[in-house]
Amino acid sequence: MLYFAASNTHERFLPLLGLTLLLTVGAALVLRRVQLPALAGFFLSGFVLARTGFIDLSEGSASANLLVAMGDVGVVLLMFSIGADCSLHELKQLRKRGLRAGLWQVGISVAVFGMAAWGFGQPAGSALLLGLIAAISSTAVGVRLFEDCGAPGHPAARTVLGIALVQDLIVILTLLMLPGLAGGGDAAGVAGAAGLISLKGMIFLAAAAVLSRWGIPQLLRTVSRTRARDLFTLTVLAVCAVIAAMGQWLGVGVSIGAFAAGVAVSGSVYSHRIQADVAPFKDFFLTIFFLSVGALVSPAALAEHWLLILSLTLVILALKTALTTAAVRFGKGALTTGLLAGAALSGVGEFAIVLAREGVSTGLLTAEVLQITLAVTALSLSLSPLVMKLIVPPALRREAAAPVAAFPGQKKAASFSQRVKEMEDHAILCGYGTVGEIIHKGLTRLGIPVVIIELNAETVAALLKKGHPVLFADIAQADTLELAGISRARMIILSFPSAEVARATITIAKERNPDILTICRARWPHEAATLRELAPDTVVHDEMESGLKMLRLCARVYEPENV
Repeated sequence: MLYFAASNTHERFLPLLGLTLLLTVGAALVLRRVQLPALAGFFLSGFVLARTGFIDLSEGSASANLLVAMGDVGVVLLMFSIGADCSLHELKQLRKRGLRAGLWQVGISVAVFGMAAWGFGQPAGSALLLGLIAAISSTAVGVRLFEDCGAPGHPAARTVLGIALVQDLIVILTLLMLPGLAGGGDAAGVAGAAGLISLKGMIFLAAAAVLSRWGIPQLLRTVSRTRARDLFTLTVLAVCAVIAAMGQWLGVGVSIGAFAAGVAVSGSVYSHRIQADVAPFKDFFLTIFFLSVGALVSPAALAEHWLLILSLTLVILALKTALTTAAVRFGKGALTTGLLAGAALSGVGEFAIVLAREGVSTGLLTAEVLQITLAVTALSLSLSPLVMKLIVPPALRREAAAPVAAFPGQKKAASFSQRVKEMEDHAILCGYGTVGEIIHKGLTRLGIPVVIIELNAETVAALLKKGHPVLFADIAQADTLELAGISRARMIILSFPSAEVARATITIAKERNPDILTICRARWPHEAATLRELAPDTVVHDEMESGLKMLRLCARVYEPENV
């Protein structure tokens, strides 16, 4: 529960948040100039501001609890997004490309790191948990590294997604099992407690699957018909919060509840719009999460264990690169794919912190171990891009940047999301009314690939049945255009006359792809003039085009007499 302990804390927290975010933006801009992810800036900003003394962010203070609670919202939204990606089709694709490698990676890493922790005197249960913590990687960082290298479609990038999803599912199962495994007693009692919690989790996920067929789609359909963007976003967040709270109430955990909420909306026509609407909130609260990690790292722990933290970080980066490469090879993957995937997944992921906190609450880990985990996670995620840039030979990076030919039948087997991700030089068609349908049919006859963005749920469902790539989303949002592949598209067409939407969409499109051709409609002369100033490519003025068409028809009447 979010609360302020005193008015003094309240008065200081908002200035602290503002300063923290401004410092984070500055650090992120500096790091992007040297082509490094912004995560290091997040950690450093939190650590520095916690040491200023402007506000008490010591462990257990009201402000620290508030910052952690806000960060936990980011983890909840991240779990919700993972669940939304876990449609049946995605799980089938996972089985084909990432399940075997992911199981090998987690199994080998847990064994190696767990045995090392046990050898250094940790009890068996604690050593096993520490092995899993070291094995977990960051999905967001791993995928972004391939984007930064200009190779988002390389087989190694898809392998990273598969391995990361396996890791996320194992984390979910661990969170279910952890209270029972930490409960003590004989083996039968521990197994019974873990089995009961697992059974409750499975029942809860099954209930979420039922809601995904009856209940939630009907609610979203009703709300979507209002065409109110803010109401739809509020509905999605409400569904996530309510189901997550139910999971917490049933004892399976708020993270499991958020994952179940994502599963409940996965595979529906609304999934792309849901992801686009949730993404800004997720990014903001995850930033707060990383800030809280940096803020809660104890200087005393750093001073006392700096050599251990540095050594663990370097060992984990090196070993995870090697172990992940071996796991991909055991999974029948190529050596190049394994090296690239190993480098991208070399850091310790954000879910390791969630596991470490749960380990402390259940008594498996100590507060000192949690501090070391926080520091190693922050440092390894900050250094993992260097592993990608320095350890992987330049020849492999050039190979990763080369386009990969699709194997026969890949387009047919892939999901709509995957088809969109693989498209290049395509057209993005916004709106599927009468004009949009005419344009789509014409472009299809010409053999031009088209991604359709539409806000009418019935139209989207009909297009999906016909096999067309279509997103149910709002085109004025940057995340929607990213999902449609705006950076790889040749042109974007707005088939309906809305100057306000056109201005917002064209601005975002030109930022992501300065060379993209924009085609839009304008109803009034002043709107046409404004849009031509923004994007002089092609603006179709309805009144002008109607007048010219009518003039041509009039001219035909007198044409024989002129002859």
